[in-house]
Amino acid sequence: MSPLVLAVLLLQPAAQKPAVAIPPGDSAMVVVDGAARPDLVPEWSVWGYVFRVVSGGPRQLPSSVVELASAAELEFVLREADAVRKADAACESRLARAFTRLGQDPPAMVDDRLHEINVGCRRDTLRARDAVLAGLNPAAASALRAFAESTKTGTSISVPRKKLPRFLEPE
Repeated sequence: MSPLVLAVLLLQPAAQKPAVAIPPGDSAMVVVDGAARPDLVPEWSVWGYVFRVVSGGPRQLPSSVVELASAAELEFVLREADAVRKADAACESRLARAFTRLGQDPPAMVDDRLHEINVGCRRDTLRARDAVLAGLNPAAASALRAFAESTKTGTSISVPRKKLPRFLEPE
């Protein structure tokens, strides 16, 4: 093989898995598969899940975080997770009220309002993430970030193809 052919082969990008998969028989939907492409799972989704896990059930953080955080830091994370849960409930109420406008307002107007509320709520989740990570010592923050990242591989989300860009916002 000539050096030129070898150089061309080395410069070609490796075959990448598709960003999203198209479910068989349904070209209108795409699947964001965290096992194949964890980088495509939106941060707002990941951290929303982390806060729900922390604030629900046994109200515990992963042991990897507990081992590294002070009692005050752990309590802080629980308070923030509870606040996110309350904020999520308020978002759901706002979304429900906006949805009731369907039939009174043009569908596009209602859709825009629903999207605006969703993106605002997602930004609130990201702000809470930033506050929590800033409120932890570096080792505990790193452990919590690693836990959040680990949840991506178990995530699979079906989204209408035409709504995918909106689904990924605000990132």
